Amino acid sequence: MEGGSRPCLDILCENECVNTEKDTKACKSEEEYFYRGGKVSWLNFHLSEMPESLPFIKRDKHEDLKQLIEKQSNLSRSLGCVNLFHYAGCGGTTLAKHVLWDLRKVFKCAVLNNNFAKAAAIACQVMDLFMKGERKQTVLLLVDDLEASENIYELRKCILDEIEQKNINPKSPVVIILSCIRSEDPAESMNTSFTESVYVTNKLSETEQSLFEEKLQAIQESHENHETFYGFLIMKNNFQVSYVKDIIHKTFKDLQVSSKKAKLISFLALLNSYVSNSSLLGSVCESFLQSKDPLHGSKPLEEQMNPYSDLLICFTNSEKTERVRSAHKMIAIQCCEELETKQRSRSKITKDLLSSLFVKEMDADNLLMRDIQDMLVRRQKSTKFSQLIEDIRRCERNNHKCIEIFTKAAVLFEKNAVIPQALARFYYIIEKNFPKAIEWAERAKKRAGNNSFVADTLGQVYKKQMHSKSKPDLSADELDEFLEVAEKAIVAFQEEQDLANKEGPADLENQWTRKRIMIYNTSGFFGELEVAGCVSDTLSMLYPLKEEMKKFLKNELQIDSIHITDRNKQFLRVLKNRSFLPTLKDRVKKVFAFYETYLTYSKPNQMKEEKDYIPKSVSGCFLKYTSSECNGHVEPKAEDERVNQKRKYLETQRAASFPGLLHCLCERGDPDTMENIYQSWQYIYNSRKKTKEDKLNFILANIVLNCINPESGNITEPTVLEGILTDVLQDEEEDKPQTSAEMYFLALLLLWPQEGTESYVKQIWKCFGNQYENYLRSRFIVPHFFLGQSSGLNRVVHKSKIDTCFVHFSETINNKVKNLLRRVEGRTEGHKVFAQCGNVKIRVQPANIEDIRRDDKVSFFFWVYH
Repeated sequence: MEGGSRPCLDILCENECVNTEKDTKACKSEEEYFYRGGKVSWLNFHLSEMPESLPFIKRDKHEDLKQLIEKQSNLSRSLGCVNLFHYAGCGGTTLAKHVLWDLRKVFKCAVLNNNFAKAAAIACQVMDLFMKGERKQTVLLLVDDLEASENIYELRKCILDEIEQKNINPKSPVVIILSCIRSEDPAESMNTSFTESVYVTNKLSETEQSLFEEKLQAIQESHENHETFYGFLIMKNNFQVSYVKDIIHKTFKDLQVSSKKAKLISFLALLNSYVSNSSLLGSVCESFLQSKDPLHGSKPLEEQMNPYSDLLICFTNSEKTERVRSAHKMIAIQCCEELETKQRSRSKITKDLLSSLFVKEMDADNLLMRDIQDMLVRRQKSTKFSQLIEDIRRCERNNHKCIEIFTKAAVLFEKNAVIPQALARFYYIIEKNFPKAIEWAERAKKRAGNNSFVADTLGQVYKKQMHSKSKPDLSADELDEFLEVAEKAIVAFQEEQDLANKEGPADLENQWTRKRIMIYNTSGFFGELEVAGCVSDTLSMLYPLKEEMKKFLKNELQIDSIHITDRNKQFLRVLKNRSFLPTLKDRVKKVFAFYETYLTYSKPNQMKEEKDYIPKSVSGCFLKYTSSECNGHVEPKAEDERVNQKRKYLETQRAASFPGLLHCLCERGDPDTMENIYQSWQYIYNSRKKTKEDKLNFILANIVLNCINPESGNITEPTVLEGILTDVLQDEEEDKPQTSAEMYFLALLLLWPQEGTESYVKQIWKCFGNQYENYLRSRFIVPHFFLGQSSGLNRVVHKSKIDTCFVHFSETINNKVKNLLRRVEGRTEGHKVFAQCGNVKIRVQPANIEDIRRDDKVSFFFWVYH
């Protein structure tokens, strides 16, 4: 196979380096470059296979990774994926490339060399590689540190789209993506990954240590300057901090910290400590040093940087640009530590970098703009700010220095929104300076007016300020201040919600990294709920009006109905002037309805988990605004009042909606409570003013009750429920009101595979797109029900019944599932799956689209979702 010119891919040929003219000096130089800390090249592997050479060291996980890839290649699916998690600087990428080298004759191997390219462009070039030549071999694509799981998800989707468009029906994967991912905890990352994975750490096994000892002897015999091979020696010394610390201490013995050499080293050390793959432009480094020979011009950078050049690596990136970085991340970190002892702190280095020639020349170096932003802003899950800012606060104990850095960067990057956003967060979280936080949050919002994630910060500032003003026994003036800030927070969060509803993944592309934010931003909804919850708690502590406020917030009591006394009249005056208070319950119900649907219908995709506090907080806030007068012993006489009472009861049980009823089933509520819920819905259904939604909820209440208590004597006959649903579907067809996915969801559950089911499938896809697709994007749609072997309502099998089969794993699980569920026959055509119902073909959505590979007969279990 010949390598072609593909901007996104570095293609590894079967005969790579075979025809390379052997230049002993050049080969030796290539080896030295790698041992010093440079990236491994294909030539390094080729040279290690020469008869007189020692084999390239294989880490213990080499065979594990290789076997995982080979296992993927034997699967009958169109796309495979393997993850390699590793610490930065422990040889993870080298290991991945070594595996590619070993498999170059089995697969068409390539490395993604441009992480900023569009996923669609990458997919197109990958497919060109697959189609090229006489044999269509699987493409093994190494993707190094593409960072966000959303980016991998998008790349996979684009590759699958290409496979479908080209109508490729392979017997084995078209592409296997080997994703090399840096992680602070590789073992934990592997355990939480849903993809076949391997991890490699920064600790060598005894076997690996002996291989490095043997290799060192060979290197010492062939390379005079082996003592400077820090990339190799750091690994050989098992990544010991003391070894690196000793190197830097000796090298910096005579360092003049005010010299330009020292400043350049400090800039590289700072960047490489906190940002993976960061570097500086070589030409700007030379200009910065300003060391020119009058006769011969500029000296090579390595020569100018003596005696510190062994700590640096000069390289050419994929864009053919000369760049410079530290030889190893551990070297960069220890340089920062050593410079700290010489009174050159991280904050001083950062401020100097922001004032330097490098920043002034940034128009020619977009990579540096990205790296500085990442260094200042990107944070780990466990930290409130970037690691640099956390380290400055920890080591220098000076918050003002952090503010200076953020302020300088915010002015320097005048169009950037995330740096002023981070400064606003610092002011309100650390300094508790809310006026300054509001000022910078407003600036950030102005710079990115359509970005909901940036807009969120202003709401968070007001929310934090509101909490600071909440306490028992507020005075009237204090109450007025509290409510003023609460109202501003609610307005800010509502504006954020409006922005979130307008933006799609294409609108949220990061201007620095081209990384798309695939998720829908729900922070505005959650923020509004938190504000409402705090308002409820604070007003409920208002000494003269505790009980009245509880009823007022639940819309059970009007302000004008409260008896005025000397103790409460000032408070009532304040409350009357805050017009947002009477609308809070309706807002809470609206936001709760959103979350009820969001959390019941879907869950996080891939490697993410739902945050535990979200469902609890949402439910807790909703209950604060839910009517308490729904369980009275006096039965209202009027039907409308009785219906309202039933609805209030259903609200308290979180069973007043379609997703609420499904939630009851997910929680596996007790049979008696479910009987009461069912009877409430039955009463509402039998009333004169029932709505279409009431009819659908009554049908679902029967299904849920049957799942929880199939022995119940209250369950309506399936034929009656089918009749109710048929009438709703008929009314829908005649009146053409707004359709709902829930209606067609029930139609599939109860009427499959009757005539007309095909149209229900089309409608549910259409309704899902209109109702839910925007805010459930990138999330996994939860399968609530499977079609079972029985008849009537008993053929509706809830997923919890399937889950119980897997509590205690055994060989009989498969048979148990088979006995529970109904197998549907169908076929695949053009990468689409169809269920065959008599003479009718109905398109269905496969759980894993990667499994669809060619036109063939298939059978599967059928589950219904929105």
